[in-house]
Amino acid sequence: MDDSLLIRKFCSDGDGDAAVELLGKYQRALYQFIWQMLHHSQDCEDAMQETFSKALLALPRYREENHFKSWLFRIGRNEAVEIIRRRRRTVVAEAPEECLGTDPLIDRQPAAREVMEQKERLQSLDRAIAQLPDAEREVLALRLQGDLPFKEIAQVIDVPIGTVLARMHRAKKRLKPLLKSESNE
Repeated sequence: MDDSLLIRKFCSDGDGDAAVELLGKYQRALYQFIWQMLHHSQDCEDAMQETFSKALLALPRYREENHFKSWLFRIGRNEAVEIIRRRRRTVVAEAPEECLGTDPLIDRQPAAREVMEQKERLQSLDRAIAQLPDAEREVLALRLQGDLPFKEIAQVIDVPIGTVLARMHRAKKRLKPLLKSESNE
């Protein structure tokens, strides 16, 4: 169902199922984005809970000229930044897919070797991304995990689109040698 219809159903009819469906559409991508900022499962869960709580409270005041996904990701970003400020720590604990569980729609069972190789590649990528400066890591996460267009990323982090594009370019440029060094180890 369309986001604007779900928002109207929640705001005018008090339809809780509409709110659950609306937020559920973005749960996985938002969690992965917040993970890139916090690298700690309990902090991610706290940020997600606060994000959804604040979004539901603010939904009646939501203006439809904004994209709902960008609006939600901005709230999530602000919550993650607040947790970083409050706790002053970033800990790599486990991979985000371990926290979210497996996707029940995928019934293909890859070979154990494939699973291990893919997990190693993802861990290498995660380690390389973690070495990027915060601003570049944030843009990369919004683009990859959030699947947001550059224009919406600029709105979420409140910078000009040129800055977003420059950060993405620098992030890609820095990732190449980091990934090469990861694969050589």
